[in-house]
Amino acid sequence: RRYGEFIPIYTIQSINLFGCLIMPPVVGALTTGTEDFQIVMPGLWIMACSPIFIALLPNVFGACVWQLVLTIGEVLWSPRQDSWTASLAPIGMEGFFFAFGSSRELFGPLGDVVMGAMNEKYNTNCLDCRDQYGHFCQNLSNSNGTLQCVSVQESCGLFPSALGDDTVPTCPTTCLECPTWEPTDPSAFWYLLMLFSILTPLSVWVFLPFLRGGRDRNDGCYGVLTMSKRRLLGICGAKNDARSSYDHVRAHESFDSEFVVSDDRPGVSTELEFA
Repeated sequence: RRYGEFIPIYTIQSINLFGCLIMPPVVGALTTGTEDFQIVMPGLWIMACSPIFIALLPNVFGACVWQLVLTIGEVLWSPRQDSWTASLAPIGMEGFFFAFGSSRELFGPLGDVVMGAMNEKYNTNCLDCRDQYGHFCQNLSNSNGTLQCVSVQESCGLFPSALGDDTVPTCPTTCLECPTWEPTDPSAFWYLLMLFSILTPLSVWVFLPFLRGGRDRNDGCYGVLTMSKRRLLGICGAKNDARSSYDHVRAHESFDSEFVVSDDRPGVSTELEFA
């Protein structure tokens, strides 16, 4: 709408695609042995704050920086979320836990509706300067001695004399050049998106002691209602002092899976394995 049909929109979007394809193994190798939420929290903050770049620079360069920063945040938190989910699942039920964790995708269409409404409000379309297929009427055509603006598919019924100086006939290549378009502030949209995005790492931080485990209900409601320097630093992923209760669960399961009892009755060579 603002930069025309020749903007490399899919090339810009591919930054995230290729980043999520190439970077996770590198990040995984560099963060091996680090507790999950020490990586998840910085990743969530980086991804949530990434819209600030396109809000400050609403152009192609700002969009590229936004995609790059968003991708860095995503490759930090997303694999570790899967790791954390797997640590919670009992042996043999990992698939169910992964499926339940992915159930948020059911709300995807709702997010699309909200994003579309916000886009229409803060980055309005210019239907008068586009054909029914969405192409801009950006090509100047001389039909029977009459100059008019046409798209790549059809005539738009738009005449260049209504767009500016008659001596230099031009046709709109973006909504910014459309005479009937009402200017809007797209930066406001990205600022609002960033504010809503920040709610995610804040919510995770509020419940972080509970998510990490190692506390009971009497310990400040699983640590959620406690406040300390370490608790505050947890907003950036600082490790909790309490040992994760999931560590005990995994250790117990590991012990059970390795504990073998031999049946040494005569003629019997069976081993019973406790799982």
